[in-house]
Amino acid sequence: MVAVQPVMLVIDESCCQWYSKLRNTDIPSLRWQVLIGSHRPGYDKTRGALTTEELKKYHVVSLPLDFLHAPEDAALICFTSGTTGRPKGVVITHSALIVQTLAKVANVGYSEDDVYLHTAPLCHIGGLSSAIAMLMLGARHILIPKFEVKSAVEAIDLYGVTSLITVPAMMADLVSLIRERDNGKRRESVKKILNGGGGLPLELIKDAMKFFPRAKLVSAYGMTETCSSLTFLMLCDPTGETSIPHFQSYAQSNCHSIYQPEGVCVGKPAPHVEMKICLDDSSHVGRILTRGPHLMLRYYDKISPRPSNDVNEVWFDTGDIGSIDDNGNLWLVGRSNGRIKSGGENIYPEEGHLSTSYTNIDSSCEVDYSNEFTTNEIFKSREALINWTREVGKRNGLVIVIKTSDAGVNGRRPRISFGCERSGSYRRLSKLEVLEDRGARKLTGTKKCGCPFLLKGQKLTTDGDWMVKVVCGVHNHVANKNMEGHSFAGRLSQEENEILMNLSNSSVRPKDILSTLKSRDARNASTMKTIYNARHRQKRVEKKQKPDMQQLFGGENSIATSRS
Repeated sequence: MVAVQPVMLVIDESCCQWYSKLRNTDIPSLRWQVLIGSHRPGYDKTRGALTTEELKKYHVVSLPLDFLHAPEDAALICFTSGTTGRPKGVVITHSALIVQTLAKVANVGYSEDDVYLHTAPLCHIGGLSSAIAMLMLGARHILIPKFEVKSAVEAIDLYGVTSLITVPAMMADLVSLIRERDNGKRRESVKKILNGGGGLPLELIKDAMKFFPRAKLVSAYGMTETCSSLTFLMLCDPTGETSIPHFQSYAQSNCHSIYQPEGVCVGKPAPHVEMKICLDDSSHVGRILTRGPHLMLRYYDKISPRPSNDVNEVWFDTGDIGSIDDNGNLWLVGRSNGRIKSGGENIYPEEGHLSTSYTNIDSSCEVDYSNEFTTNEIFKSREALINWTREVGKRNGLVIVIKTSDAGVNGRRPRISFGCERSGSYRRLSKLEVLEDRGARKLTGTKKCGCPFLLKGQKLTTDGDWMVKVVCGVHNHVANKNMEGHSFAGRLSQEENEILMNLSNSSVRPKDILSTLKSRDARNASTMKTIYNARHRQKRVEKKQKPDMQQLFGGENSIATSRS
């Protein structure tokens, strides 16, 4: 509201908590405030707000209607997190909404017979553009307060939902709930599923085809600045009704998989969309540009990127990197500015996070391990997810640690994020301070190099299942060729500690204990020092559990032992 300076604010009861803290001076442009739905008696009078009942009461039909419209064909302002990580108001035109509706009708098959479930929020361009398309067609709308997998599945069953949109995290939740709670019960009323916000893993596509056997599954690539979808890719069409030339199934194309070393196939452009690749060098990969009536008018309070009378001549840089193959398919490689997507949302590295100005770091060392950490596996517990992540890291000479962990209180879903041990930077403590007497600085080495590697784990809504997604698979340092003696990778697991203590109590020599552990796990990075330290810690624990007199007269360091 500070950015747009609206003249009217319309809220319902869900907004009352923050609305009560909003002062009249916070948004000077506000002239009218309207409350819809139920609210506390007299609440509106304290703020001078109008209600829907009052608006109806004073409505005068005898006055001539004077229709007003925004300049430059502007229809709405949709906010998005832009390349700087800050919200930007994107001015969308009526023309863009109309051509986007036509694209979804042609490519997804939206029709007036659809029962559309609003799974995506209306403040996002994906949910908003599909909602407007269905509204223009005259379809039936089913609205839920927010996406919760249980309420979504209940709505599908209760209202016979035929169409909905998802992002990969939503699809994973739907598949998991149907498999675990409903024993894989198929939802045959669903005919169309449009997925955005990231590509679906192949295993998830197979599960979706199994549990929604009559659904046409379409993947879309786009952004707010282009009024949602730029390209469409048919993942599954059980009806076999797709006949549009520019629109083909990846299963019938020359692409045997939508995931290839050169990127992710996101399909072909919609009829109204022009796209080209701006090559920066001799490579076939470059910046993805687009133009056409689907483009935004401008960012709010910014100069328009295109003249109003020259709509189709200005190329817009999407900020993505990709290529176009001989069949006209667009292959998405990544972001030119480091933006990362997860669950349909943009994620931005911390300021300075990608810096390579640390000890022994060279930008030429960057290696992408996304393929190694990408999995469709459903983990049965948090511990299973942690063990798998660390094991994959160990196989590749990397040490993966837990960065943050959220137990999921106050209704939040439990989450966990993993990073590289070399992420972040060294915090300056006394060892790095300038010495007053010598005027010199103590030099202390550090293995921290701002490694951007990041994984996000999330608990599903059914049982204790977990999934993990790669947010950034890049390590900006050389992998360890040998983990032997590593301070973290060399730690013993709980099972290995138990084996060590059993063998130690049986008077097995430390070097034989180490040999036994390494024979069980070829990637064990423990050393003799690890074995001795573990034995010493265990003896200290056992000593504390004994009474004082028993400690005095028994054990290796006791008086009786020393006299003998």
